[in-house]
Order: sequence, then structure tokens, then C-alpha cells
Amino acid sequence: MDGGGDGKKVEAEYVSSNDGNVTLSSGGGKTFNISLARLSADDQTFVKQQALAAPKVEDRFKDIGKLDATTIPVSGEVNVELKDVDEAIKQFMAEKGIPALTFAISKGGKIIHDRAFGWADADLKNPLKPGVKMRVASMTKPVVSAAIHTLFDNQQLKPSDLVFAVLNLAQYPEAKECDPRWKLVTIQNLLDHKGGWDRAKSGDFTNDSTKMTAKYGVKLNELQPTHVVRYGLTRPMDADPGTAYAYCNFGYILLVRVIEKVSGQKFIDYLQATVAKEAGASSFSLSSSDARDRQPGETWYCYHPEYPKAEVPHSFRTESRDGAGILACTAADYCRFLETYWISGLPRKPGAKYLYSFAGSHPGVTAICSQRSDGLNYTAIANRRGGGKADWNADLRKAIDAALEPGAGKLK
Repeated sequence: MDGGGDGKKVEAEYVSSNDGNVTLSSGGGKTFNISLARLSADDQTFVKQQALAAPKVEDRFKDIGKLDATTIPVSGEVNVELKDVDEAIKQFMAEKGIPALTFAISKGGKIIHDRAFGWADADLKNPLKPGVKMRVASMTKPVVSAAIHTLFDNQQLKPSDLVFAVLNLAQYPEAKECDPRWKLVTIQNLLDHKGGWDRAKSGDFTNDSTKMTAKYGVKLNELQPTHVVRYGLTRPMDADPGTAYAYCNFGYILLVRVIEKVSGQKFIDYLQATVAKEAGASSFSLSSSDARDRQPGETWYCYHPEYPKAEVPHSFRTESRDGAGILACTAADYCRFLETYWISGLPRKPGAKYLYSFAGSHPGVTAICSQRSDGLNYTAIANRRGGGKADWNADLRKAIDAALEPGAGKLK
């Protein structure tokens, strides 16, 4: 396939297509994205045929049973220095019953390993390929933070700005009797998880979809982030803003509202024009809770044992909790983000090396990433988690780090 365009010929293999863009593999496990319009007429026809023939995305709610690590398919060129990591991932998948996982490593601004393990469909028939998008759950938050920092840099927003005023929350009837401390919450408080809400004390009310649909008279699939914000105004705060750290999904839902209000753009459009463009990570997109609404190029998810039976629409609404976990992307593109921004959201200066890590976990997702002090960055995204808990995040990180350590110094 002509992957170069503009009269240039590049031999590349088709991976996937989405919204007028095509993901191609040039060998060595490396992928890149180009516009469909840049391909020849024959290659455009081929891409359209491949998209029609692609496995239909259907989530799975039943147990897949035991997996044999030796029979789990793996796509992408083998990096001999990382064969132990690949084996550790396959063993982890077999042990936990994970049917699909993508994994990438970057160093010095380059993707040096880009692998796909498992299957592209719930029937476990078609091997997964690098370049597929997977939901990153709470690993959305560092990307949201990076977008907020671009508004700081452009002097469109200040860390000390008050959320209540920026979003004009007084416009909502719920604001009349809200906790008075609401008016003291700053943008920086939200970034630092010090807004004043503590899910350990009051629970994570962003998950109260049934209560919100009843309160606002909407169907489950009509629930929007604005409903979550208005519902949050009715909740008492657990601490004075800025005084106590408590990991908070609600704060990042509010931050996306801030991005949209200040920029005048939809979150994904602003993200693509700023953070994603700077990082060269074009695959970032919004995921959908239900497979029927999911964009082409995004994988399926295994919801066993979290959902005892198929639910459409799903009770867990990714759309209404956008800043807390709506993004999907390729593992390679998340590594490109890690090359360009720190997990804190601050721009990353060349040569600076620190150790940071982050993780995401929600129904159907186990996701981890790392910025290592040796200059390596990695991202692993799996399409299942165990029993509604985030325990697999730590287990997966331990398995990857242990296998990576012996050969890390040889990677270039």
C-alpha cells in the first residue's frame, strides 16, 4: 500500500481506519497515521473494503474461560531485547483471563516497541493488531491536565480562578442551596484532587446514574456531564477546598467543562488542536459506553464478571463522566503523550528524567503507564479488569517492570 502520499511510495500494511484517517504499519511494529485522501484511488478502495470486513465490535459479558499463554496471538515485530516482557504479558493474560491487550514502549521520542496481544473480537477468532484504540479509563486525567495547562500558558485561565465563577454555576437552580464552600474551589484545587470531595467518606456520586436519571427525567443513554455537575451541586463537601488530598473523579469532569467554556470548543476538538497535535498522537478520541455507539478503530471490552448479563445501555456511563475516563487511543500514542508531557500535565523538557506512573481502571479496562528514570516510557491497556477492582493495575505493573529490568539498559 502507498503509505506516503503526495507522489511518494512507502510500503506499509493496513491496520485500521477511522474518521478519514488510516493507521498503517511500516514494519518493526511501528505504526503511523495518515489521511485517507493521501492514498491512491486503489488503496482508498482497499481501505474501505477492509473497514467493511472488519470484525463487528461486540462486547462480551460471559467468561472467556482459561487461556493458554502459548496460544495467545501476538502482532508486531519482535524486539529481541523485550521478548521476556512479551512472555510476561502473555502469562499475565492467561492467568487473569484477559483476551486483548496492547503494549508500547518509547524512548527518546521514538516508539521502539508496539505490540498487540490477544483477539480483535469477542469470539476470539481474529488476532488483535497494533494501532487499535482502547479506552484508557482514568489515564484520561493526565491528558485533561495537559489541556488545562495549555490554557494557563495561553493566559486564557489562571490556576487561582474560581470554578464556580468560570462555569457560571449560579445559573443552575441547585446552586441556590449548595455548600457555600463551592465558591472557594479553584482550578488548581481540581488539578490537585483537593476540591473538597472525598469518595472514601461520601462515595463516588459520579456513578449514581440511576439517581441522576430519576432526578432529571432523562434516559440512561441521555445522561450528560452537565447532569453530573448539577447533581454535584446538591452534595455536601467533605473538606474545605485546598486542605486535603482525596482522589476525585468529579474534579476532572469539572475541568473538562472549564476547557470547553474557556476555549469555546468541544473537549475533543480542543485536545486534538493542542495536546494531541503537540505530541503527534492523532488517535485520541471519545469512547462510548455501548458497543453500538463506538467509533471504528476502537476495540471491544470484556465485562465479565462486572455485568452478570448484557446491558444496553450500560449503567456505567462513560459519556457523562468524560474527564474521569472517556478517552481511547493506541498504546503508542499514549507513549507519545508521555514523551511530550509529564503525567502532571506539564510540558516535558528534553533530557529531564524522573519516575512517574499512573493507572486507570473501570468496567472492561485495566490500564497502566510509566515514565521511568532511565528514559523509557510504556503503556499497557487491557480490555478487562477483575471483579470491579483495580487490583490488576499493580499486578500488571509488577509483571512488566520485573521482565523489563534485565534488558532495559540495552534499549535504544
